[in-house]
Formats: sequence, structure tokens, C-alpha cells
Amino acid sequence: MEAYKWHEESLRQLLAMRGRLAHALLIQAPHGTGLYEFASEWARCLLCENPRQDGSACGACAACRWFAQDNHPDYRLVQPESFAPVDADAQPAKDRKSDQIRIDQIRALQDFLAVGTHRAGSRVVLVHPADTMNPATQNALLKSLEEPPAHTVFILATSDPHRLLPTVRSRCRIVALPKPATDDAVEWLTEQGVREPLAALALAGGAPLLAVDLAGRSEFVRVFTERLGDRHMEPLALAVACQNAETAEFVNSLYRWCYDVLSLKLAGRVRYHRGRETSLQEIGARCRPERVAAFLRTLAEARALAQHPLNARLFFEDLLIRYQAAIDAPGAA
Repeated sequence: MEAYKWHEESLRQLLAMRGRLAHALLIQAPHGTGLYEFASEWARCLLCENPRQDGSACGACAACRWFAQDNHPDYRLVQPESFAPVDADAQPAKDRKSDQIRIDQIRALQDFLAVGTHRAGSRVVLVHPADTMNPATQNALLKSLEEPPAHTVFILATSDPHRLLPTVRSRCRIVALPKPATDDAVEWLTEQGVREPLAALALAGGAPLLAVDLAGRSEFVRVFTERLGDRHMEPLALAVACQNAETAEFVNSLYRWCYDVLSLKLAGRVRYHRGRETSLQEIGARCRPERVAAFLRTLAEARALAQHPLNARLFFEDLLIRYQAAIDAPGAA
């Protein structure tokens, strides 16, 4: 798995500093821009036994072949159980797989770290997404970050670095990946067969992988935003129409819409919904900015609950009623 074109320069810069890097890297990148692919490629470069002149992985040595087959003896990927591929032949699990990296997964690394490397080279631990560790789990990892075994490199990859403890961040060299250039992203989206790639990229906030994901659900997004722009929208009826939507998708779609309402009203531009300026402007004319800003904060908090709402329909109803209250503010100018 190689890094995407828009990360090639960042990878070259990292390779040029390879001998001067700390034992732990915190790689940060916006969601949907290929963070995992970049971190994985860096791990492959560290493990390659016959790197090219620029330090990149050769792709042909035994280490590269093992890495491609997910069985390199000196590599560990630590991720939530829910991220693991589903085996079509496996029996359905009785318990829901965790969306967090559990503390026992971090403790299990001790056996891996206690022995020497198998290939007399580097040993690499990739933690992704690092922000799915709760504080107790992060503290369990902290000792290894503070006193790393020889020839061991930790890679923490996250799109939400603020969710990591300051003590964890301080033990890492931070590598912030830039957002993809529009031309590179549009070219890639076109290769993926995405229609209207520029509009899809805008809706995804400049994140190409998210744009592909949203393109697969474009009908829901289109209908949902049309209803949000309807002056006579009924919150309870719209909640029923959205009952089959993923809760995270619902919250994110509502957030993007409200963000553009406020952005167009205050700054005269939209970020996500190109071509919908008329509807957004009509809503902006009848709302008070401070009410929309407050609702955006509510939606940001709702994202944390979106994975496990007690009742999805009631969750949707509550947010849509609040949305209506935010945009129908008396005395708007």
C-alpha cells in the first residue's frame, strides 16, 4: 500500500531526515486524505532491507513481501477491532467489535518489545487511529514512548491530535501532512470514476477519500440538503425520512450545511455546497449568526454520540428541531 500522489513530497522530506528522526512520530492529517496509507508506507520504508537510493522501499526484498502479506515479524499494527477486515466465512461475533484501541492491546505489545528484532533491523509499531485510545490506554503506551527498546520506532497516526494527552504528544516528533492540492485530488477522483470531482471534493472539505465515500451516498446528501433548504421543512417528517441513514453521516451532513449557512452570511463564501448558494443565502437571511454558531457547537458535541445513539430517530428529531430553532430566529438581519 503506497502513499498517495499528494503525499509524495512529504514522504521525500521524511526520508531525507530519516537518520535524525526521533523514536516516535505523531503523523497528523485531515480525515479522508490518506493518513493510514502514508503512515503504513513510512513503516514499510523503515523495514525495507534493500531501500532505493532515496530511502524508499524497494518492494521486492523479503521484508517488503512480508509487509505486503501483513506478516512481517518486526511490525505490529495496533488498531480498533472494528477496523479489521471481516472474514466472509467467519461466524458472526456475539459482541460488537470495539471502536477503541483497548488497554490490553497496548499491554500485549510488551512481549513483542521484550525480544530482539528478528531481522536485525528496525522494529515498528503503528498505532492508528491513535485518538481512539482513551486516557488510560494512552498512559499504558506512555512508558514505552518514554523508554523505548533499542531499534524500535513508534508511529502514531491521527486526524484528531487534540484528543491525545499532552504527555503523549510531547514524546513524539510531530509530522503534519498538508491537505491535498486540488489538482492532484481532482485528477485522482477522476481516475476513480467520480462524477463532478470538483464539487465532490468541495463537499468533502478537500478530502479525496471522503469525497469517494460521499459520492457513493450522493443521493442521500442531495435529498437531505434539499429538505434542509426548504422553508417549510418539518423536523419530525425529515427525521423519519432519514431513519435508515448512518448517524455519523447525518450529523456530518447537517454540520457541513450549517457551516456553509454561517460562512456565506458572514464571509460571502461557501466551503462545501457549491451551486447551492441561493438556498443557503435564503436561510442566512432569516437567521441570527450567533444562533447558528451555537448550533454548530452542539453538532460538534453530537459527533461524539453519533456512534452509539440510544435511539437514532429521536436523536435525529432532536437535532432537526434545534436546527429549525437556530435558523428561524426572530429579528434576524
